[in-house]
Amino acid sequence: MSLISRFAGRLWSLPAPLTRDIAIEALRIPMRDGVELIADRYYSRRDASQPTLLIRTCYGRGNLFKLFAILFAERGMQVVIQSCRGTAGSQGVFRPFFDEQNDGEDTVKWLERQSWHRGDLALWGASYLGNTAWAVANSGVRGSVQAMGLHVTLTNFRDRTYAFGGFTLEASIGWTATMLNVFRTSGMNVLAAILNARKTQEITQRAMQAIPLGKADRVLTPEGVAWWQDWMDHAEPDDPWWDPVDYGRAAETIPPTVMIAGWQDIFLPWQLQDFMRAQRAGRDVRIVIGPWMHAALPAMAESVRQSVALFDRRFGVGLQGSGSAGWQAAVKLFLMGADEWREYPSWPIPNSVGNAYFLHSGGLLSSSPPDSEHKSTFDYDPARPTPSFHGATLQGRSGSGDMAELESRPDVLVFSTEPLAADVDVIGPVSAEVFLRSSTQYTDVYLCLCDVTPDARSTNVCDGYVRLRPEAPAAPVTDNPCARKVQVEFWPTAYRFRRGHRIRVDVASGAHPRYVRNPGSGEPLGDAQTMVIAHQEILHGPEHPSALMLPVSR
Repeated sequence: MSLISRFAGRLWSLPAPLTRDIAIEALRIPMRDGVELIADRYYSRRDASQPTLLIRTCYGRGNLFKLFAILFAERGMQVVIQSCRGTAGSQGVFRPFFDEQNDGEDTVKWLERQSWHRGDLALWGASYLGNTAWAVANSGVRGSVQAMGLHVTLTNFRDRTYAFGGFTLEASIGWTATMLNVFRTSGMNVLAAILNARKTQEITQRAMQAIPLGKADRVLTPEGVAWWQDWMDHAEPDDPWWDPVDYGRAAETIPPTVMIAGWQDIFLPWQLQDFMRAQRAGRDVRIVIGPWMHAALPAMAESVRQSVALFDRRFGVGLQGSGSAGWQAAVKLFLMGADEWREYPSWPIPNSVGNAYFLHSGGLLSSSPPDSEHKSTFDYDPARPTPSFHGATLQGRSGSGDMAELESRPDVLVFSTEPLAADVDVIGPVSAEVFLRSSTQYTDVYLCLCDVTPDARSTNVCDGYVRLRPEAPAAPVTDNPCARKVQVEFWPTAYRFRRGHRIRVDVASGAHPRYVRNPGSGEPLGDAQTMVIAHQEILHGPEHPSALMLPVSR
């Protein structure tokens, strides 16, 4: 592992280590209900009273996490990496999200009673691990935490699970399959995952096609999965069952924190909400947003690099040249299409202007509003759902790619601008307002922003989605009660549309399996079997100005 940590340290441009003489101690940490959680402590043999870094993981403490622990331990921190309840040797039953706040609080209280803990405490974590850090920051020991490194994560997993009113089927099935493999191998086994990748993919593909969806977990494992049934039973908006695992208020009291995010990461919109909430509260928080998907190694390297710099700045561990890892502004982002890094004092960035691009007949997208009423129509058949192509997924595909196959479908509308006369830099939250008349009150709206090159190749930039229900309808249009004015929130982005390119928006009513198909019947998520074809009309004209809104940087 020493050789691997040397290689990773150089590859990831980390500051030189303070020591490579690292000891490992096994720990058993009692919880308030008598359950014991397993942990490992990594510390320098030369200095056993370093600041403590706590990492809580549901994926085991194997080689990948051992590498992270050693990299931090070699650079001035003693690291306690703990397996969550019910995973990798820890006692109890794993209930995603629901025990992390109490268990994290009990762990910190236990650390504070140890002679080797000097009182300085930091948290670090990616994805689920980052959520466990948020849980501690929301607990009764929040005042003990003095720094946090948070990588592609968020405060409330409910927001992501039922994103924009729908259900994120692909990510939820994929993560459930991952956790089942973790249980089978007592931790995340990278080699086993590679060897079983094809089999796992085949099983998850079958599970995502299950009807009703409440039986999908039994495709993955005959005995079913308790948390999958919980997700099926608590899928309605504002279900209070999820309230205990909403750690959003912690953003208003967090210590100095660095966040790492990706433009194609599955958590980006909600991670930026957490960042903005912390920024409004005046917290010392910074964020780096790069051209990354969820599991991108360059993003992980950036997280370790920025966290090491923060811990050095916060605790004075003695590293030379780490500083703030080369940036001072609150926001550092990568402008895709221009392939350059930018720095800004806040998010959304200052000096951006919302430019509207209106939908016209004939598939035109224009900054000029239409002068007459038109409609564009298509049918959405949930038995043959419009597929998802590219975009922010948990694993597997590239974040961006050719959209020709999707755009050739009869259930997808395409609207494009004329070739741009100058570069257009779009940086910030993208949105749309479309006027929809549908044959069913239970339907979805999906839009994808694309860049079309002079040779007509269309690639996705970011997309937006919303699920509509009659109990929470979009605002009715006053002169046509059968139409809905639908607000669609897109993934935020930073992208340069180059001169001569076209801006395009694709309009559909699904992106399966990224978002589960809407059957159109109004049946509960886990029970739905009836498939109702939706006849869709997108209205565009002076009375129904359907439009895409882009934040253009000046």
